[in-house]
Amino acid sequence: MKSRERVIRAIEMTGPDRIPISHTTLAGAFRHHGEALHLLYDKYPSDCVHLGATGEGEFSGRAGVESVDAWGSVWVSTTDDYKGSIVEPLLKTWDDFDDFHPPDPVVDPQDLARGRHIVEENAGSKYLVVDGDTLWQRMFYLRGYEKIMVDLAIHRKKAAALRDMILEFMLERMRIWLELEIDAFQVRDDWGTQETLMINPALWREFFKPAYREICEVVHDAGRHLWFHSDGAINAIIPDMIEIGVDVINPQVSLVGVEALGREHGGEVCFLGDVDRQQLLPFGTPEEIERYVKRVIEALGIYDGGYIGRGELASDVPLENARAMFQAFGKYGKYG
Repeated sequence: MKSRERVIRAIEMTGPDRIPISHTTLAGAFRHHGEALHLLYDKYPSDCVHLGATGEGEFSGRAGVESVDAWGSVWVSTTDDYKGSIVEPLLKTWDDFDDFHPPDPVVDPQDLARGRHIVEENAGSKYLVVDGDTLWQRMFYLRGYEKIMVDLAIHRKKAAALRDMILEFMLERMRIWLELEIDAFQVRDDWGTQETLMINPALWREFFKPAYREICEVVHDAGRHLWFHSDGAINAIIPDMIEIGVDVINPQVSLVGVEALGREHGGEVCFLGDVDRQQLLPFGTPEEIERYVKRVIEALGIYDGGYIGRGELASDVPLENARAMFQAFGKYGKYG
């Protein structure tokens, strides 16, 4: 079975031959592990290809080196692995918004040409996922986290105008990418803290859910899938994501709760299920990782699909732990 069919069958729960896997690698991992990581990926290739990244300017890949994103925000990180934070928000006051314009949503010709080449070279072999960008995070990137929280309470109309500007940018980029034979978009908005949702779930449903529903409708009308990445404890809004039609949800499985996730939503939606990035992958043993992967598959991946294996690799993840994860995906992820 080719990778593309395997992923589609996992998402639609129609019986893939095995659980598909998707690679996620931070820049520091390649610098730390070098050729050994490339060889590991050769042995356990990804069933997905990710392209069209809109967040490249958010991350220089070098500690202390500034980078500028497409919106004009300046970023700096203290590590080689993570994108860090914005030096200073662009919209310090709402007066700044009056003269503010989003970047041109037209995809960079080189990116589009590279994407077209990947599509043609792929010839339907692997499942192609395009970055759909970020809505909520872009709001606080531009305004600042504390200020946008206040805005949601007392400057709702201004916040809505900013939301709609970003949403239209995202949708226009998606419409451009939809001219190519890609399979899905992945929207990425971290909505959870370690303990709960960042805002009241009722406010999320009122203010953000309609925007995500519109994204789903555009993607589904084109016959593609929508993936949604969201870190943190997002338990409260997973039913809403399922209701509006998100096809693949990528949560922090350990924070949300492995068994609870399977018990409450198994068979309702496909999960791109992280192997715990905070503790297990960097600090666990290969044996612990194997047991965890088995546990997650038994909770989420028993519905003739419903699970795609994923573990984010950074410079602090030992290569033997990465190998144990991929081996466990193969060992416990076979169907039939």
